[in-house]
Amino acid sequence: MSAFLKNFDGLQNNTIFCMWTGTNPLSAQRINALWTIFNHTRCPVAYINHDSYKDWELTDHPFHAAFPYLSETHKSDYLRCYFMHHYGGGYSDLKLTHKSWVPLFEQLRKSSALALGYQEIAQGIPHVSGALGDEIRAHHHQLIGLCAFIFKKKSRLTKEWLDLTHQVLDSKLEALRMHPAKHPQDQFGVLIEGVLGSNSQYPSPYPLRWAEILGEIFHPLTYANKADLLQGDIAPIFHSYR
Repeated sequence: MSAFLKNFDGLQNNTIFCMWTGTNPLSAQRINALWTIFNHTRCPVAYINHDSYKDWELTDHPFHAAFPYLSETHKSDYLRCYFMHHYGGGYSDLKLTHKSWVPLFEQLRKSSALALGYQEIAQGIPHVSGALGDEIRAHHHQLIGLCAFIFKKKSRLTKEWLDLTHQVLDSKLEALRMHPAKHPQDQFGVLIEGVLGSNSQYPSPYPLRWAEILGEIFHPLTYANKADLLQGDIAPIFHSYR
């Protein structure tokens, strides 16, 4: 298995990764979305769940020590970064799609670009604040979105993405050990109901913001490397998936 993983290249074999790290069952809408990915993309799909993700961990590149303390949402955020760096290929949220990805894989393979995705919208970048956030939103048409994309493995772009993610997790490791996630969508300071009791409500001490290890890294990084991006008709349907 180790040799297989080291040689695996998702870009070359058109593999799309989909992830569900929770132990709770998929809703009917999510199952339907996954079916459309299998059926319509015309590509092999690797479905990663709360147990099978362990089979993809490289001995020489273990998951970050903070991983067990992350919320299920943040585990998925981390894994898509890890997989895109070490394995490459495609990633899609569990959202409805009706498009073949085959020509998009071929387009990226034949180019010098490092990644391909759908054109981001300004409303898709609410989490980057200040002047940089304003600048990125003004140039959103040059960026790719983070819900469906294809990456070349082990590029300087994916390396920087993973390095930046690890830097955040390094800085939050002790706090995460003290305050691990208690809810699949846990995030710092947000009121969580019923965690300490059926009538309790308290601001979560879990130390990660909602987009801290995905959008807050992904959008500034891809903006800085926008010359190395391609855009294609790869966007899923952004409603009716919950």
